[in-house]
Amino acid sequence: MVDEHRVRLTEQDAMEMGIRCPNCATYTSFGDILATGHCRGGWKGCHTELRLDLVIDD
Repeated sequence: MVDEHRVRLTEQDAMEMGIRCPNCATYTSFGDILATGHCRGGWKGCHTELRLDLVIDD
């Protein structure tokens, strides 16, 4: 089983259409997260996997 932890992002982490990786602070767009599931900071040595969860409250 893969170790997983959830990080609640704050307004400081969010950018127009993406977020800063919680591990390396590289900007990754939501589209890249959906397409690849990884942080774009691979060139920095970051191998963080990212996933978006959609939460719907009725």
